[in-house]
Amino acid sequence: MKRLLGLFPWLALAAFAQPAGTVKPTVADTITLHAYADNWCAIFVNGKLVAADAIDFLPHNQISVRILPEYPLTIAVLAKDNAAPASGYEYGDRIGDAGFILRLGDGTVTDARWKAKAFFRGPLGTGPNGPVVERIPLPDRWYAPDFDDRAWEFATEYPAERVGPDGDYVAADFAGARFIWTGDLNLDNTVVLRTTVAAPRGHAKRWNTVPDLDVTQLPAEILPVAAAGAGAGQLANLSTRAMVGLDDAAVIPGFVLAGGTSRSVLVRAVGPGLARFGVGGLLADPVLTVQRGGAPVGANDNWQEGGGGAAVAAAAQRAGAFPLEAGSRDSALVLTLEPGAYTFRVEGAARGTGVALVEVYVLP
Repeated sequence: MKRLLGLFPWLALAAFAQPAGTVKPTVADTITLHAYADNWCAIFVNGKLVAADAIDFLPHNQISVRILPEYPLTIAVLAKDNAAPASGYEYGDRIGDAGFILRLGDGTVTDARWKAKAFFRGPLGTGPNGPVVERIPLPDRWYAPDFDDRAWEFATEYPAERVGPDGDYVAADFAGARFIWTGDLNLDNTVVLRTTVAAPRGHAKRWNTVPDLDVTQLPAEILPVAAAGAGAGQLANLSTRAMVGLDDAAVIPGFVLAGGTSRSVLVRAVGPGLARFGVGGLLADPVLTVQRGGAPVGANDNWQEGGGGAAVAAAAQRAGAFPLEAGSRDSALVLTLEPGAYTFRVEGAARGTGVALVEVYVLP
C-alpha cells in the first residue's frame, strides 16, 4: 500500500476525502423505471424530472431509466395524446385514443389508485366554425410532492387491447401494471397522472448522504413559462392558430405566468399578417382582449392605434417575432403582468370570422 501511495499520491487524498461513517449509494441501490405512453410523456419523481420521451408521438416509445428511490416517492406524469391544438383531431379528422403504463423495480405499478385529471379535451362537438376544444392551464408545481391532488378523480384502468400498444413496447417489463388514463380515453388529450408510494415493507435506506448537486430548480430552468418569473430563461413563443368564430366560438387560450415578480409581455392576435405565409380564410380584423379572473386588463383593435404601435414594434424585434405590416388590422399589446393566470380572447370586429394566430412572448 505504501508503495502504491508513493507512486500515486492522489490515492491518499481520495482515502481521506470521504468523512468517516459516510455511506454513498451505488448502482445496486437503484431501481428500474419502465414507462410507455400513447403518445408522449414526461415523468417527475419527487419533483425532479427523471425521464421524457425523446420522440414526438411516433413511433410509440418505451422509456427505461434507473432511479434512486427516496421514500415516500411521489410520481407525477404529464402525458399527451397526438391531437391538433385547435381541433383535438389527429391526422385531419380522426379521434385518437391514449394510454399510459408504468412499472418500478420495487413493484409499484399504474392502476386505479392513481389520480388523473385532464387539461386539454376535444373535439367536444362542432360549433359554427368547427370543432370545439377545452383547455385548462396546468396548475403551478403540479409535479411537486406537496401538490394537493385530493380533489382529483381516480384513474381509469384500460386493457392493453383497448390501448393497442406498438412500437418497442415490451409487455414483460410491465407485469402487474395496468394502462391508465382519465375516464375518457378518446377525448382527453393532455392529462396529469399522480401517485405517492410508501417504502416497501422491510425497506431500509442503506446510504446516508445527500447530493451536493442542486437540481431543485430544474423545472424552472428547462420549462420557459416557470422560468419567466425567476429570470432563469424566457418564453420564446407560445402560440396557437385557430378558427375564430362568433360568441362562444371565440378563441380563448390561457397562459400562466409563474414566479414572484411582474414581467413585460407582448401579446398578438394576427389575422391579415398571416397572408404572407400562404394562410387562407383569414380573420380580417381581430380584436384582442386580455383578462385575469374575468376582468379585462388590456384590449386592442388595430395594433398601431391607441399610441402603442412603437412599443409593439420594438417588443417584436426584442422577442424575435415577425414584424406586423404598417397599417394592418392585426392586434397587439405590450403589458406588464403580475404572476398569475390569464386568458386572451380573440374575436372578429363587426362579428367577422376566420383564422387567426394568437401569440404570447415574455420579453427579455
